[in-house]
Amino acid sequence: MSPSWSSRTPPLPSGIPPWRMKGVTSASSTLLVLGRSREQPASPSLPTVFLHYSFFEDQLNITCFANARPAPVISWKVAGSEIENSTEVLLHPNGTTSVTSVLHVKDPKRQVGKEVVCQVLHLGTVTSLRQTVDKGFWFSVPLLLSIVSLVILLVLISILLYWKRRRNQDREP
Repeated sequence: MSPSWSSRTPPLPSGIPPWRMKGVTSASSTLLVLGRSREQPASPSLPTVFLHYSFFEDQLNITCFANARPAPVISWKVAGSEIENSTEVLLHPNGTTSVTSVLHVKDPKRQVGKEVVCQVLHLGTVTSLRQTVDKGFWFSVPLLLSIVSLVILLVLISILLYWKRRRNQDREP
């Protein structure tokens, strides 16, 4: 018996850990069955589509994933500059094709609050997923290091003052 996903729990795109799925918008119009034999290729079907984004230190990655037969085509509608796109296509033994398109935004602060649209063209039908980029929890490594250093310094000063006070109490008769 081959494993399958229920329509309530869409499968995660290849290589995306579940903890990275914050702010996910998904639309699933087919039941994806894994492990289908080569003798029964998948018939043409509506695509399964996912859209999500993740922040890194100085970069925002927006990923759109589509799986269908025949291969879907992914395009983007996004405002801004300094955006690079990379696309990966993976053909499965059952005849379906997974297409993953990733936008790499160099200046993520300019993209916060703006809408990103992933459009998937499949058999003449366009499926659009919209996502507004939310700032979420934003921090920088230098700021984090500064805060940690300050806390360590305060702890050391407190220990030194405690040691000095205790030493002075021991000297007094």
